[in-house]
Amino acid sequence: MRLLSNPNEDIRHLPHISGGYEWWYFDGLSKDEKYSFVIIFYEGNPFSTRYNRAIEEGKEPDPSAHPAISISIYENGTPIYYSFTEFEEAECNFSEDLPYLKLGSHQMKLVEHESTLVYELRLAEILACGDQLNATIHFESPSLKSQLFQNTSNTGKGHLWNLVQPRAHIKANMQITPSGEELRPISFEGRGYHDHNIGHEPMRNEFVDWYWGRIHFDYATLVYYVMNRQEEEQHRAWLISRDNGMVLETFDEVLLTDKGWTLFGLKPARKIGLRSDQGEIHIQHSRLLDNGPFYQRYQSDAFLRFKDEIVEKKQGICEYIHPDRIFNRFFWPFVDMRIRYKAEKPHWVQQSKRLYQWTW
Repeated sequence: MRLLSNPNEDIRHLPHISGGYEWWYFDGLSKDEKYSFVIIFYEGNPFSTRYNRAIEEGKEPDPSAHPAISISIYENGTPIYYSFTEFEEAECNFSEDLPYLKLGSHQMKLVEHESTLVYELRLAEILACGDQLNATIHFESPSLKSQLFQNTSNTGKGHLWNLVQPRAHIKANMQITPSGEELRPISFEGRGYHDHNIGHEPMRNEFVDWYWGRIHFDYATLVYYVMNRQEEEQHRAWLISRDNGMVLETFDEVLLTDKGWTLFGLKPARKIGLRSDQGEIHIQHSRLLDNGPFYQRYQSDAFLRFKDEIVEKKQGICEYIHPDRIFNRFFWPFVDMRIRYKAEKPHWVQQSKRLYQWTW
C-alpha cells in the first residue's frame, strides 16, 4: 500500500491498466448516529462481472469502459435505499485537472480549495423498481498538510491510497421516494470521510483480504487498515487531530479476534484491537450493514482509552473484503442482481421492489 494525503492528487490518474481500478469513496454518519451512508464512484468497477469476465478471457478490457456508482443509505443500521449502476463510458466524465467527475446524472466536485476543502455531491436517479433519489451532500474540512503520514513510503508500485478528508463536517439533504409511496425528505448534519484509491491490477493480485474503517471520536478521528498479503500483514492505524489534521498517535499493535463464518462462507474478524504506548482502541463490528460473498460493511462500535484520561465510545463505518472471491463465477448471478448495467434491460429482480430489496 502506498500512502498519500494530497487533495491536488484527487483527480483521475492515467495511464489505466487492464484489471486496474480507481474509486472515490465518501461516507457519513449523522450526529445522533441514526443515519449513515456510503457513496463510491468507480472508473474500472472491480465488482463488475462484465469487467471481470473480460479479464478472465484475456481481452484486456480498459477500466474506463466500466464506470459505476454505488449508493447506500441506512437508518438505524438498516438500508433504506440502495443502488449500484454501471454506465457506458460515453455517459461519464472524469477530470484529470480538477477533483471533478460526472456519471450520468450524478456529480462530484471540489467547490472550494483554500484553507478549507469543500466537496459537493449531487445524486439523482430513478431505479428500475421505481425507487427515486435526489440528494445534495457537502463535505467540509480544513485543508490537510501534505506530510500527514510519518515514516511511510510513497514509492514503488501497488495500491495507492490518498486520504483526502479523514474528518469532514457534512450537511446532507436527501429526498427518497420509495416506489408507490410518498416522498420522504431526510436532512442531517454529522461527520464524514473521503478517500481516493487507485490500483493497477485486480485486487486479488495484491492482497488476500483487507479490513479498513474510520471512527470519529469527539477527541480525534481513528483511521485504520489491515491488509493481509500472501506472505505478510501490513497494517496502519492513526489517531488524527480534529483541528488541524495532524497525526496525534500511531497504533503499532493490531489484533484480529472472534473470527466466524458468514452465510456466504467468509470468515472475518468481528473484533479489532489497536494498541500503542499511550492508549488503546477496541472495535466491535456490531451492526452488519452489507453482507455479501466477498464483502461486508459494518456500523461498528469503538471504545477509545487514551493517555489514561480520555475515554469515549462512538460508532463508525468499517469494512472487510476478500477480493479473490470476486472472480468466483458461482457468485456472479448474485452480483448481477445488484449491479445494473445501464445499456441493457434491468435484471428481472431489479424490476421488483420486494425482490430487489432482498438483495440489499
